[in-house]
Amino acid sequence: MKRKKKDEKSNWMQTRMLLTLTASIILLFCTEVSATASAKDVHDMADICMQANRILKDYTLIGMGVDYHDPAKDLKENLEDMDKEINDLKGHKLNDKLSSEIVDIENFWYEIKPEFKKKPDKTKMHDLRVMVEKFTTRCEEVAENISEETGIKGEHDVVLVAELGMESQRLAALYLMKAWGVADSDYETELKQVVDQTEKIYKELLEADEKFVSKEIKEKLRNIEKEFIVFSVMANSDTGRFMPSAAEKMASKIFKELRSILDMEQKLVEGTVSGYFTPVADKYLRSKSKISINVELMESVQANS
Repeated sequence: MKRKKKDEKSNWMQTRMLLTLTASIILLFCTEVSATASAKDVHDMADICMQANRILKDYTLIGMGVDYHDPAKDLKENLEDMDKEINDLKGHKLNDKLSSEIVDIENFWYEIKPEFKKKPDKTKMHDLRVMVEKFTTRCEEVAENISEETGIKGEHDVVLVAELGMESQRLAALYLMKAWGVADSDYETELKQVVDQTEKIYKELLEADEKFVSKEIKEKLRNIEKEFIVFSVMANSDTGRFMPSAAEKMASKIFKELRSILDMEQKLVEGTVSGYFTPVADKYLRSKSKISINVELMESVQANS
């Protein structure tokens, strides 16, 4: 009888330890997949990176007196969109580090924004371009940090698509400032950097796992790459003839197409985790609750036996 009770006690202890261990593993799993950042946060930050050079491009067109596509209207709308996206990100429940970085981006942007409210001055355009360049570089860093915080594979590719959008608008701004006669001894160097960086990004995206960059997206990227090559050839031309309206048309077309791809990419990477991360976490949290109840019941039975 004593041996039987001893065996029962031993079995009970083993069962309890197993249940406790299982609950601990589940809690650890749920903690690991829980992140403060989402795919939308990455998308919003990426869009901010893309918008900055687009705003610079519109501002340059206004200075040149080019009214194709109504750059003044675009500038006003894009400035409003930038403010809205920054405020939206500030309202998201990100961790302290990322929240602090968003505030840094906001403060940096509000240092630059007043310049776009002034009448364009050719003599100040170079310094403004340098400021925007520093801003977009910081944007890329924060976008990457947010993508890492999501814990979702494929978010890096979302940032890469945004970088393509940013570089296309950067190319347009550089070209238009040259067409306006803005003095910039670094033009050829900057142009080469844009082209080299763009080629590098296209290569990485086109070689990416199709789970994260689908065949459809890759096909669209190949088509945009061809358009970018044509644009870059025009920007490299040394004939002394400039086509600002054509540049605006190409830049806007590329931007809209990349923004569409950015939306597709966001949905794709979200799809790689839907039905896995959140539902599984919920499932295991429910299981943890059941385990807790079962442990309590078994403890009660053991106490009364």
